[in-house]
Amino acid sequence: MEKLEPVLSYETQGFVHLPGILEPAFLARMKAAFDRAIARHTEKWLAAGEAATPSFDLPHILDEDDVFVDLVDLPTVFPLLVEILGYDIQLIIAQARVFRPALTFVPPWHSDLDGVRGIDPGMNPHFMAKIHFYPEDLTPAQGCLAFIPGSHRYSIGTPRPRITYSQDSPLFKKIVPKAGDAVLFNPHIFHMCLDNLSAYVRKSLIYTYGHFWMKNYPSAVPTHLERVATTHQRKQLFGLRTGSRGDHFDQSLLNQSMTKEVDGLLESGRKLLSKAKQLYFIKPSNQ
Repeated sequence: MEKLEPVLSYETQGFVHLPGILEPAFLARMKAAFDRAIARHTEKWLAAGEAATPSFDLPHILDEDDVFVDLVDLPTVFPLLVEILGYDIQLIIAQARVFRPALTFVPPWHSDLDGVRGIDPGMNPHFMAKIHFYPEDLTPAQGCLAFIPGSHRYSIGTPRPRITYSQDSPLFKKIVPKAGDAVLFNPHIFHMCLDNLSAYVRKSLIYTYGHFWMKNYPSAVPTHLERVATTHQRKQLFGLRTGSRGDHFDQSLLNQSMTKEVDGLLESGRKLLSKAKQLYFIKPSNQ
């Protein structure tokens, strides 16, 4: 199969904006569950006002509602992740983040993988992938993500560029998402969350994927695994070994007994992608 155009954008630019990737019914479920989780966990944080930290991550988001588990292998996104990372894919981190009106809380133009040892992510573009999902529209001044295109190919340790982020520039790309959009990117790309100069909290769900042999974070494993990890695909994504040899390097969605089921799921997802007219660029590149 020809590579999907978003995958080519990911490989060449280091990021891709996926507009309208969440279907309306799913988006409504996700937004309602996110707002309930915020109400449960952010009272003290919000009460601190200007003294509060700029951002807050809701704890154990996968346990808050099954909609966040369903987001892990969403049919309109999962085929892209498999194309990028391969069949040994695993969820590494799951975060639900709120960012109040404040200056940015991240270093300007940073790579998330600067601390990696033993491998150069700039030479291995399929090392990890990160995706932000948005339950609400953002304004241009509401802490949007910005990227320096192509910088995911830089060797680890490359000095950060001195580019002013406080005003628009052709040297970086700012993405202003709508509710139901997602932004998929290579975590090694020089990027940042811009200042939130609006009057509104920015909400986003952030899922990071890697390979099964990587250590995952506690946030990437639901408490009630026996209930939610009911397929080979879900078990692998949540770090459970099912390979024939039982080791970390043998783990794959192409486990012999599951090949037909997994290929069917991925093909269904690809068809959804190619049929989504609002995602005009998500179609086989030979069309």
